[in-house]
Amino acid sequence: MKRVTIPITLTVKGPVLTKSSTMGRFGVDALMASSQFSNPVTGVAERRYYLPGRLIKGLVREALQELSTLRDAYAKLIPEWLGEEPPEDTGDEPRRGRLLFGDFADLEAGVGEEKLRYRIAIEECRGAADAQKLQMIESPYAAGQTVRFTGKVRFLISDEEVAKGRSGDVTEALERGLCWIRAVGGNRTVGFGEVQEVSMGKALEESPPSEVTAQGTLWNLRLSFQEPLMFSERRIAENLFESGDVVPGGAIKGALAETMKVEPAALEALKRELHKVGFTHAFPAVKGGSRPEQWPLSLLAFGETESCVVDVFRKDGGVLRDGKAGAFDIDWKEPLKKQVRARFGWPKLERELRVRVSIDSALGKAADQDLFAWRMALPHQMEWCGRVDVSELSAPAREQLERLLRFGVEPIGKTKALGVVEIGETPEVAPERREAFVVTLRTPALLIDPSRRLAPNGGIGSGRQEDLRLELGDAWRELSGGSLELVNYYQRCTLAGGKYFQQRFLGTVRPYRPYLLSNAGSTFLLKPANGREDDAQECLKRWARKGLPLAAGVRTFYAIPDEWDQQWRHCPYLPENGYGEVAVNQVCPYPEA
Repeated sequence: MKRVTIPITLTVKGPVLTKSSTMGRFGVDALMASSQFSNPVTGVAERRYYLPGRLIKGLVREALQELSTLRDAYAKLIPEWLGEEPPEDTGDEPRRGRLLFGDFADLEAGVGEEKLRYRIAIEECRGAADAQKLQMIESPYAAGQTVRFTGKVRFLISDEEVAKGRSGDVTEALERGLCWIRAVGGNRTVGFGEVQEVSMGKALEESPPSEVTAQGTLWNLRLSFQEPLMFSERRIAENLFESGDVVPGGAIKGALAETMKVEPAALEALKRELHKVGFTHAFPAVKGGSRPEQWPLSLLAFGETESCVVDVFRKDGGVLRDGKAGAFDIDWKEPLKKQVRARFGWPKLERELRVRVSIDSALGKAADQDLFAWRMALPHQMEWCGRVDVSELSAPAREQLERLLRFGVEPIGKTKALGVVEIGETPEVAPERREAFVVTLRTPALLIDPSRRLAPNGGIGSGRQEDLRLELGDAWRELSGGSLELVNYYQRCTLAGGKYFQQRFLGTVRPYRPYLLSNAGSTFLLKPANGREDDAQECLKRWARKGLPLAAGVRTFYAIPDEWDQQWRHCPYLPENGYGEVAVNQVCPYPEA
């Protein structure tokens, strides 16, 4: 297997406009898109004007569709290498293209002073300027000025395909498609962004490393990226998505599974055992920094600064100070949240909003009702830290996994980013023996069986606090084999699901049931059962390494099979995908109330 990376330079004649999603100063209708790119010499992130990779990919698709009328081979390449929309009856199974386009940036000149260009609509009947139709647009490049936008296109290909010459076929089709593009960006139908030259550099081929050096069965992973990241955490509106800070363990495993499809025969051992690999979520940290910790939901604030925050995990019921009740994090204002996040090691990630729209090829303009926006996380000077447990793997599968990780993980998230991975060994630390243990969820977990007390017989439960306490007590008792008992808890639940989950994981033969997740930060005070101290210690050690398993009642309620190698087909919230990760007796920077 090889990763082929092709550097490409597009020479474009000004003026050029790719409309930015950000707002300019008062009166400016359209800004030229700019973002942060690593300087090829210094490695420092600098703001540059760019052409989106998705725009270039769409134009290449249009070009190959036109050229396919002369050569049928181009039409056959489009679905595999550029992707296509899945049919309605496939359960939302994605059909991703194998060609991955990065953004094309102007690396020769930085973002300078705002220069404006004016356009006005002409009234057809009178041939005069139409009223209130003046447009002010940013135009950093003068008319006739040549600008070089440099980017990369990469793809994975098997050794067998290379031997058959497919790499050359794809490269030739890509070059033909790029050369067929007449203009790029907005207003290209009126002369903006004329493409004058396409220069394709020598393709760089990378193969997975042959050496394996990782020791032990628990590895530290540090991932770094060059492209923005997009993991849709929540839908703000129908067509607006915001990325979370975290790279889910399931996303890393899914990217590896996609890579393995390129060369399945050479990775047969890992293919059989991939379900046994346990990835934690990767949390963001400043380069070289430590992995952040999840703050517990037992934190209570009696003011607007972090000096007023205390931990009440041992308190059962309301806590008063000077006759006033405190506030939990759901009611905190943003400044206090930022202070608490910083105390637990969470850096501030910069965000960038990009609006995308489908283009109607026949009309050459935006298609109706196909506009949506991503608020992405920028990765510069950041790393994402996680762990991988390989204790259940055979030696051949472990070696194949290490080679694949060191080769780089892609495609990650909606932006199909490439993650460069560093692997290090991490020692296993057993929780200290205590009379009681504080267990904090670092990531969401499927902990509760809703059918037992909260919604018996599929109906609506009473919503009593006593029912929830009894349910959580039974859950911890079942998970620990009776060695641990619930003393106190602070937890919050969220429903997850929707049409996508229904079609991908539940199918049409089972009733739709949204997942009831215990949120990250949920905190539980547990004590060992009488005479079961050693069993409790062993159980906590296992959870700290592998995460919380799915209880039998939870598997039954959500129709998750007991067979380990089949569970990933029916549920995404598995411990092997990073869910249910726990911290035992986590050090809290705030005093106990």
